[in-house]
Amino acid sequence: MALTPEQIKNIKEQLKSQTTNLPEDKKTQALAEIDSLSPQAIESLLKQQSLSSKSEKEQKTIFRMLVDKDIPSTQVDENKFAIAILDINPISKGHIMIIPKKPVHDSKAIPNQAFSLAKKIAKKISLKLSAKSTEMQTELKFNEVIINIIPCYNELLNINSPRSKSSTEQLEKIASLLRPKQKSNIEKIKIKKVKNSENQILKLPKRIP
Repeated sequence: MALTPEQIKNIKEQLKSQTTNLPEDKKTQALAEIDSLSPQAIESLLKQQSLSSKSEKEQKTIFRMLVDKDIPSTQVDENKFAIAILDINPISKGHIMIIPKKPVHDSKAIPNQAFSLAKKIAKKISLKLSAKSTEMQTELKFNEVIINIIPCYNELLNINSPRSKSSTEQLEKIASLLRPKQKSNIEKIKIKKVKNSENQILKLPKRIP
Protein backbone atom coordinates (compact mmCIF):
# COMPACT_ATOMS: atom_id res chain seq x y z
CA MET A 1 0.00 0.00 0.00
CA ALA A 2 1.55 3.29 -1.13
CA LEU A 3 1.96 6.01 1.46
CA THR A 4 -0.41 8.96 1.21
CA PRO A 5 1.00 12.53 0.84
CA GLU A 6 -0.04 13.24 4.42
CA GLN A 7 1.77 10.15 5.72
CA ILE A 8 4.90 11.15 3.81
CA LYS A 9 4.68 14.68 5.26
CA ASN A 10 4.29 13.38 8.82
CA ILE A 11 7.17 10.91 8.49
CA LYS A 12 9.44 13.66 7.16
CA GLU A 13 8.50 15.89 10.10
CA GLN A 14 9.29 13.08 12.53
CA LEU A 15 12.64 12.49 10.83
CA LYS A 16 13.45 16.19 11.05
CA SER A 17 12.75 16.17 14.77
CA GLN A 18 15.67 13.76 15.20
CA THR A 19 18.17 16.32 13.84
CA THR A 20 17.75 18.75 16.75
CA ASN A 21 21.02 17.87 18.51
CA LEU A 22 23.19 17.70 15.39
CA PRO A 23 25.88 20.34 14.69
CA GLU A 24 24.46 23.19 12.60
CA ASP A 25 26.26 22.20 9.37
CA LYS A 26 25.24 18.55 9.63
CA LYS A 27 21.72 19.54 10.66
CA THR A 28 21.31 21.72 7.56
CA GLN A 29 22.58 18.88 5.37
CA ALA A 30 20.30 16.33 7.05
CA LEU A 31 17.22 18.56 6.68
CA ALA A 32 17.98 19.06 2.99
CA GLU A 33 18.35 15.30 2.49
CA ILE A 34 15.05 14.62 4.29
CA ASP A 35 13.24 17.22 2.14
CA SER A 36 14.64 15.61 -0.99
CA LEU A 37 13.46 12.09 -0.08
CA SER A 38 11.05 10.73 -2.66
CA PRO A 39 7.99 8.66 -1.65
CA GLN A 40 9.83 5.60 -2.95
CA ALA A 41 12.88 6.41 -0.81
CA ILE A 42 10.73 6.79 2.31
CA GLU A 43 9.03 3.46 1.64
CA SER A 44 12.45 1.87 1.18
CA LEU A 45 13.61 3.41 4.48
CA LEU A 46 10.60 2.01 6.28
CA LYS A 47 11.26 -1.42 4.83
CA GLN A 48 14.86 -1.29 6.03
CA GLN A 49 13.56 -0.59 9.52
CA SER A 50 11.20 -3.54 9.21
CA LEU A 51 8.21 -1.26 9.47
CA SER A 52 6.77 -2.25 6.12
CA SER A 53 7.71 -5.92 6.01
CA LYS A 54 4.16 -7.04 6.72
CA SER A 55 1.45 -7.57 4.16
CA GLU A 56 -0.49 -4.57 2.86
CA LYS A 57 -3.42 -5.24 5.17
CA GLU A 58 -1.12 -5.40 8.19
CA GLN A 59 1.05 -2.42 7.27
CA LYS A 60 1.46 0.04 10.12
CA THR A 61 -0.21 3.42 10.01
CA ILE A 62 1.49 6.50 11.44
CA PHE A 63 -0.56 6.01 14.63
CA ARG A 64 0.65 2.43 15.06
CA MET A 65 4.23 3.66 14.62
CA LEU A 66 3.65 6.28 17.32
CA VAL A 67 2.08 3.79 19.74
CA ASP A 68 4.88 1.28 19.16
CA LYS A 69 7.49 4.07 19.44
CA ASP A 70 8.91 3.26 16.01
CA ILE A 71 9.13 7.01 15.43
CA PRO A 72 9.70 9.71 18.08
CA SER A 73 6.93 11.84 19.53
CA THR A 74 6.35 14.22 22.42
CA GLN A 75 4.27 12.12 24.78
CA VAL A 76 2.40 13.76 27.63
CA ASP A 77 0.65 10.86 29.38
CA GLU A 78 -0.79 7.38 28.89
CA ASN A 79 -2.82 4.61 30.47
CA LYS A 80 -3.40 0.96 29.57
CA PHE A 81 -5.72 1.87 26.70
CA ALA A 82 -4.34 5.04 25.07
CA ILE A 83 -1.41 7.44 24.75
CA ALA A 84 -1.52 11.24 24.67
CA ILE A 85 0.96 13.04 22.42
CA LEU A 86 1.32 16.62 21.22
CA ASP A 87 0.44 17.18 17.56
CA ILE A 88 3.49 18.36 15.60
CA ASN A 89 1.20 20.50 13.41
CA PRO A 90 -1.14 21.88 16.09
CA ILE A 91 -4.31 23.89 15.65
CA SER A 92 -3.43 25.74 18.85
CA LYS A 93 -0.87 25.64 21.63
CA GLY A 94 -1.23 22.33 23.50
CA HIS A 95 -3.20 20.49 20.78
CA ILE A 96 -3.08 16.84 21.85
CA MET A 97 -3.97 13.58 20.14
CA ILE A 98 -5.32 10.70 22.21
CA ILE A 99 -4.43 7.54 20.28
CA PRO A 100 -5.95 4.20 21.36
CA LYS A 101 -3.27 1.54 21.85
CA LYS A 102 -5.34 -0.86 19.76
CA PRO A 103 -6.64 0.37 16.38
CA VAL A 104 -10.19 1.74 16.52
CA HIS A 105 -12.14 2.21 13.28
CA ASP A 106 -15.40 3.55 14.72
CA SER A 107 -15.78 6.39 17.23
CA LYS A 108 -18.33 4.29 19.14
CA ALA A 109 -15.62 1.70 19.80
CA ILE A 110 -13.20 4.10 21.50
CA PRO A 111 -12.48 2.78 25.03
CA ASN A 112 -13.98 4.79 27.89
CA GLN A 113 -10.49 4.90 29.41
CA ALA A 114 -9.28 6.88 26.37
CA PHE A 115 -11.96 9.50 27.03
CA SER A 116 -11.01 9.51 30.72
CA LEU A 117 -7.41 10.27 29.75
CA ALA A 118 -8.64 13.02 27.42
CA LYS A 119 -10.74 14.65 30.16
CA LYS A 120 -7.85 14.47 32.61
CA ILE A 121 -5.52 16.25 30.18
CA ALA A 122 -8.18 18.80 29.15
CA LYS A 123 -8.38 19.92 32.80
CA LYS A 124 -4.59 20.27 32.93
CA ILE A 125 -4.61 22.34 29.74
CA SER A 126 -7.10 24.77 31.26
CA LEU A 127 -5.06 24.97 34.46
CA LYS A 128 -1.47 24.97 33.17
CA LEU A 129 -1.88 26.69 29.78
CA SER A 130 -4.70 29.07 30.82
CA ALA A 131 -6.96 27.97 27.96
CA LYS A 132 -10.47 29.46 28.19
CA SER A 133 -11.96 26.16 27.00
CA THR A 134 -11.05 22.93 25.22
CA GLU A 135 -12.72 21.22 22.27
CA MET A 136 -12.71 17.42 22.36
CA GLN A 137 -13.37 16.02 18.88
CA THR A 138 -12.94 12.57 17.35
CA GLU A 139 -11.37 12.25 13.92
CA LEU A 140 -11.07 9.45 11.37
CA LYS A 141 -7.57 9.54 9.93
CA PHE A 142 -5.52 6.81 8.20
CA ASN A 143 -8.54 4.54 8.73
CA GLU A 144 -8.24 4.96 12.52
CA VAL A 145 -10.23 7.06 14.97
CA ILE A 146 -8.43 9.29 17.45
CA ILE A 147 -9.49 11.99 19.92
CA ASN A 148 -8.26 15.57 19.48
CA ILE A 149 -8.04 17.94 22.43
CA ILE A 150 -7.95 21.47 21.01
CA PRO A 151 -7.33 24.33 23.47
CA CYS A 152 -9.25 27.53 22.75
CA TYR A 153 -7.77 30.84 23.90
CA ASN A 154 -9.26 33.81 22.06
CA GLU A 155 -11.73 32.07 19.75
CA LEU A 156 -13.55 28.79 19.28
CA LEU A 157 -11.67 26.25 17.19
CA ASN A 158 -12.40 22.87 15.65
CA ILE A 159 -10.64 20.08 13.79
CA ASN A 160 -10.91 22.02 10.50
CA SER A 161 -9.24 25.18 11.84
CA PRO A 162 -5.86 26.23 10.36
CA ARG A 163 -2.73 24.52 11.64
CA SER A 164 0.84 25.70 12.29
CA LYS A 165 4.20 24.01 12.83
CA SER A 166 5.85 23.58 16.22
CA SER A 167 9.49 22.84 16.96
CA THR A 168 10.59 19.97 19.18
CA GLU A 169 11.72 22.52 21.78
CA GLN A 170 8.30 24.20 21.85
CA LEU A 171 6.49 20.88 22.18
CA GLU A 172 8.80 19.68 24.95
CA LYS A 173 8.25 22.91 26.90
CA ILE A 174 4.47 22.43 26.75
CA ALA A 175 4.77 18.72 27.61
CA SER A 176 6.78 19.51 30.74
CA LEU A 177 3.80 21.50 32.06
CA LEU A 178 1.26 18.78 31.30
CA ARG A 179 3.08 15.61 32.26
CA PRO A 180 2.15 14.02 35.60
CA LYS A 181 4.63 14.61 38.39
CA GLN A 182 6.92 11.65 38.96
CA LYS A 183 6.71 10.09 42.37
CA SER A 184 9.91 9.87 44.33
CA ASN A 185 11.32 6.35 44.62
CA ILE A 186 13.07 7.19 47.86
CA GLU A 187 11.45 5.25 50.65
CA LYS A 188 11.40 6.59 54.14
CA ILE A 189 13.35 4.31 56.40
CA LYS A 190 12.17 4.16 60.00
CA ILE A 191 15.02 3.84 62.44
CA LYS A 192 14.18 2.45 65.81
CA LYS A 193 16.03 4.05 68.67
CA VAL A 194 17.96 1.55 70.71
CA LYS A 195 18.29 2.44 74.33
CA ASN A 196 21.82 2.78 75.56
CA SER A 197 22.44 -0.07 77.95
CA GLU A 198 25.73 1.33 79.27
CA ASN A 199 24.01 3.44 81.90
CA GLN A 200 21.62 0.72 82.96
CA ILE A 201 22.26 -0.94 86.33
CA LEU A 202 22.36 -4.67 86.14
CA LYS A 203 20.35 -6.08 89.02
CA LEU A 204 21.44 -9.48 90.22
CA PRO A 205 19.32 -11.69 92.45
CA LYS A 206 20.24 -11.53 96.13
CA ARG A 207 22.44 -14.35 97.25
CA ILE A 208 21.35 -16.13 100.36
CA PRO A 209 24.38 -17.18 102.44
